[in-house]
Amino acid sequence: MDEIVDSWGQAILDWSDPDKALRGVTSDWPLSDFRTAFYIAAAYLAFVVIGSGIMMAGVPAMDPYPLKFIYNVSQIMLCSYMTIEGFMIAYRNDYTVFPCEPFDSVNPPVGKLLWLFYISKVWDFWDTIFIVLGKKWRQLSFLHVYHHTTIFLFYWLNVNVNYDGDIYLTIVLNGFIHTVMYTYYFVSMHTKVPETGKSLPIWWKSSLTSLQLLQFVTMMTQGTILVTTTCESLSLRVTSVYVAYILSLFVLFAQFFVENYMKPKKKKKA
Repeated sequence: MDEIVDSWGQAILDWSDPDKALRGVTSDWPLSDFRTAFYIAAAYLAFVVIGSGIMMAGVPAMDPYPLKFIYNVSQIMLCSYMTIEGFMIAYRNDYTVFPCEPFDSVNPPVGKLLWLFYISKVWDFWDTIFIVLGKKWRQLSFLHVYHHTTIFLFYWLNVNVNYDGDIYLTIVLNGFIHTVMYTYYFVSMHTKVPETGKSLPIWWKSSLTSLQLLQFVTMMTQGTILVTTTCESLSLRVTSVYVAYILSLFVLFAQFFVENYMKPKKKKKA
């Protein structure tokens, strides 16, 4: 099985970078090989299926408040750091918002931060663990599982091929959005009414999804410009797939926004 998985990873890299001009500098970094990334993603999906089955079999819902408290605070700190560091790297290297920045395949300024961003997507899996333990099945949607699985695997590809230059913008945008998101999660943990056990509504909840949609539009715009101007400093094949992938997230998040914030809610029967 290991050999098959390795061959899949090699085929992906050969397609993404046929001239082998962009690979090498990150190949021996921890968790950067496809076999490890594949098994992590497989373990995540196995937990979703098996964990959900176990909880549905009669295990009572759990709310590990101390763990969630530490987790949300750690995410706020981590995402804030990645946002600020991404901005500072762009400032120190004279990056602008206009695409096609220089790509350094020997000493990439963005490389280490992008690797940390990639690893942070493993830490994000705790979102799903808390959902399953709390038996919050409405939150365990296709969007949630698809987003967590694919973004981790896609940034494995970026770590190996597109690890410098224009990728900084993704870190800044997504890091900022996640800082706001985990701040929301942290606040919502402390708005529960003891009598009902339900959280009070937070007025800026819909604005968070709007920011996510704006993030996707910005990412797609950058990627489209890179492809249409045939920027030669990175893999245009990966960038093209990136635009299509971000479009899929935009469609799913837009659907979520419409379903939750635009459609009139049905009144519960007495």
